[in-house]
Amino acid sequence: MKSSSLWSILFIVLGLFFFGLNWIMESYFESIVLIGAIFLLLGGVLSFIAILKKEKGSLKFISFASFFIILFLITWFEPFQVIRIIAWLKNIT
Repeated sequence: MKSSSLWSILFIVLGLFFFGLNWIMESYFESIVLIGAIFLLLGGVLSFIAILKKEKGSLKFISFASFFIILFLITWFEPFQVIRIIAWLKNIT
């Protein structure tokens, strides 16, 4: 296992943690959701880089699959999270 595979799984776990933290809190915090989305995206990109570098081990495939599974579950159970992030980013610019 190389560093890209380990970093990808770490970022995916951190993204999942931040989305879970926002879900546990009573109110909605855009910054926490945005940080979680950035961590998930970084984890997916690093997993894709690990696949392109042909690193040894299967951790890169596990993190790549979990990236899509987590995004699917977020949009399935909390569909307005994505819309809130996009609207929040649009209002910033």
